[in-house]
Amino acid sequence: MRVYIRHMRKAITAQDFDLAERIGIAAYRIANANERRVLETYLGPNVARLAGLAPRP
Repeated sequence: MRVYIRHMRKAITAQDFDLAERIGIAAYRIANANERRVLETYLGPNVARLAGLAPRP
């Protein structure tokens, strides 16, 4: 997971927010609960919906 976060930070530093979001969503799909909390700090609380893991209302 550290690799994903490192690459997300590099993309954010380079102001490539689309790439950071794609990396984060891919990582969120395979992350455990603790890792998902870390990713939510970068991607926001709606990341589960973006990753397709949240139930639709």
